Amino acid sequence: MFIHQVNATIALKLPSVNDAAALYDLVDTDRREFARWLPWTEQMMSVQDEAAFLDYGIKQMAEGKFWFSIILVEGEVAGMIDIHSIDTEYHRGEVGYWLSTRYQGNGAVTTALAAIEDIAFNELGIHRLELLAVTTNTKSRAVAERRFSIKMLF
Repeated sequence: MFIHQVNATIALKLPSVNDAAALYDLVDTDRREFARWLPWTEQMMSVQDEAAFLDYGIKQMAEGKFWFSIILVEGEVAGMIDIHSIDTEYHRGEVGYWLSTRYQGNGAVTTALAAIEDIAFNELGIHRLELLAVTTNTKSRAVAERRFSIKMLF
């Protein structure tokens, strides 16, 4: 199990299918809130669905098409962060993340994002990293505004 300790409270852990139950519990607990912004929550209806996603993600990661990590807060599973739509020809990718409402408001995603930027640029050979957020999702936008020079597209 690979864990990258980002600071005293935040760490990134490479996922395994053994993490499915803990991740699913977070999604299920915050389903109503997540569904406002994350369309995939409608398909995530069981621990088996989460395990299938984790297995798929691990395979995509091995092929260099995807990179993902569990966000740990004080050793507890709190959410996920990823780089998806990796384009090796143009050296670009897109960032996505979610965090349980129980862990929001303490800088966990902003801290994890800083670590992901370092991984993307220094380990994965990505030159352009994009973060797409729904303009009305003020919490997600705040993370983007703190970490990136953003352009608002309406």
